[in-house]
Amino acid sequence: MATTRHSARGLVRYLARRFAWHMLGAAIGLALVLLVYGLLNIAAGGTPGGVVVVVAVAAAVALGLVPGARELEVTAARALLDVDEDLVVPAQPRLAHRARTAGWVLLHLVTGLVVAFGLFALVPGAVLIGAEAATGSSMGSQIPPPAGPGEAVARVAACVVVGLLAVVATWPLGAAAAALAARVLGPTPHDRMETALARARREAEHIRLARELHDGIGHALTVVGVQAAAGRRVVAQDPAAAAQALAAIEETARTAVAELDHLLAVLRDDAGDDPPLPALGDVVAAHRRAGLDVRDRVDLPPDLPGLLSRTVQRIVTEALTNAHRHGAPGPVVLDVRWAGDHVLIEVANPLATGRGRRRSGGRGLAGVRERAALFGGTVTAGPDGDRWVLRATLPWTSSPAGARPAPHLDTGAPGPAEPAVSTPSAVPDAATRRDPDA
Repeated sequence: MATTRHSARGLVRYLARRFAWHMLGAAIGLALVLLVYGLLNIAAGGTPGGVVVVVAVAAAVALGLVPGARELEVTAARALLDVDEDLVVPAQPRLAHRARTAGWVLLHLVTGLVVAFGLFALVPGAVLIGAEAATGSSMGSQIPPPAGPGEAVARVAACVVVGLLAVVATWPLGAAAAALAARVLGPTPHDRMETALARARREAEHIRLARELHDGIGHALTVVGVQAAAGRRVVAQDPAAAAQALAAIEETARTAVAELDHLLAVLRDDAGDDPPLPALGDVVAAHRRAGLDVRDRVDLPPDLPGLLSRTVQRIVTEALTNAHRHGAPGPVVLDVRWAGDHVLIEVANPLATGRGRRRSGGRGLAGVRERAALFGGTVTAGPDGDRWVLRATLPWTSSPAGARPAPHLDTGAPGPAEPAVSTPSAVPDAATRRDPDA
């Protein structure tokens, strides 16, 4: 019983909202018709009804072109017609938006006038004529009385049917308007394309943030794990080395938390520009302090673009972290140089004995390839004899032809390290290293 009452109340509210939508159109439409009729009579006098209709329709279309009309109609459709589909209010309306809005305003006014005419003209007229036919007396309708009982019954029945149709007209007209709202006030093909492009941009940003999270936090956790293992093994024999490892873990965790805060700020849209990355030499020096035997040759021009410089730094960081985590003990050769029309990055480290490929399938190399693809570059990585070699080529021809690239950094100078590797630390135990794939 309670469910039935609830459903009945819901139906009443549903019909009441549809009725309100129609009455809103009727009020605006009636005011517009009276205004047009009055102005035409003042200007010409005795204007034919057809001319009044044509001018009123033109005025309704013009009303739909007024700024703000679409916003009002969208709000009314959502609140009174219960339209759940996407309705568009573009910041920069196009011709298609204006034409659809004008057509919708005309439809709203016409259906409102039809419903109002049925309720306030047909229903009272049907009641009056039916009462005259039932009583046989004239009540002012100026319709001749029925010729006999059969005609009276037929007239009463016709009045009942007409009255009921006028009363229930709100429902089918409201349902039709709700079905058309999504098409008329919904997105145009151009809007759908812009929505798809915006969705693609958001997805690309999420991929970028995921890559940044891997490069920063993932590398930091790698170093924390290596240093924790090294400290555990030497804590009894060499307390100073263990303390150095703990200090490395502390600093790495602190910088990782700072980078994580920045990424969360980006997700909240309240972050500024990307924070500056440490110099490439500082990254190499930090890996040396972490126990990696890096033998580097870095020769880059000073005018390297910021995005390309950041990509080079991230690729080198990924390669050195992989060598630190998965490679066998031994020297890691790093070669970064400008070769006239491209930047070449090559990192080679000893291959772990008996393991040619990592089984767990990390995301590091995929991120490196995605970064290189932004510049139309290529990346190859895999075993080469007893070494694992990563080569990345990034096209760049902005420097003057024939210019001699100046050394871009001094890897011997200590400096702040990148969160993934930014710590002085104890030398990690070789037993913690595994096969060299990220």
